Amino acid sequence: MTNNNKLNFKYYLMLVTDIFKDFPNLNEAELFISMSIKYGVNMVQLRDDSKFDKEKIFFINKIKNKFPNALIIINTHYKLAQQSNADGIHIKESKWNKTIKNMSTDMIIGKSVHLDESTLKPKNLSDSNEFPIPNYIIFGTIFSSSTHPEIKPIGINYFRKIKKIYNDSIILAIGGINEKNTKQIIKAGADGVAIKSGIINSINPEKIIRLTKNALLKNDYN
Repeated sequence: MTNNNKLNFKYYLMLVTDIFKDFPNLNEAELFISMSIKYGVNMVQLRDDSKFDKEKIFFINKIKNKFPNALIIINTHYKLAQQSNADGIHIKESKWNKTIKNMSTDMIIGKSVHLDESTLKPKNLSDSNEFPIPNYIIFGTIFSSSTHPEIKPIGINYFRKIKKIYNDSIILAIGGINEKNTKQIIKAGADGVAIKSGIINSINPEKIIRLTKNALLKNDYN
């Protein structure tokens, strides 16, 4: 496992965004991300499949300079992660072996883990020993999600299995997560949540973030 001292939070609330799909320009993206961090988001995963350029480095560095305590995670694009002030990289399950070889061990490394649709068992959970254990795992899809409506949700019962396998990693739930079901997710074994459409598409994202943060901070789940 790589160094994860930066991941020592009281709660884990990640905003996931496709910056060029969710916003008309980088200025709007910056405003929304800044608002999200101010109201309680402490991890931001930036998805972007377009070409690498200096404008994106400037964008990432600007946010990081404004909010040094928030973690900026780049999805898959390891060159962008390494050449900016980003804190880490998030790697899709299908690209894990290929991408991880290019990563510095001082960066936070996250991974997506999904269930095999036919067996409803986690797949590809054990990688070669030459590769580091990810600092955090995003596991889903938990509930029905407008981001991926084609994916059948699996519910919350498999968190306990994932937690046993990745007991050294932080587990974040994704897929249909909102301020109302966050408590249920944490009770099932998740350490935090990752949210995309529930925040991005909300008519009141500030309220959603604040309520979700409050749910995460409540540690009495008996």
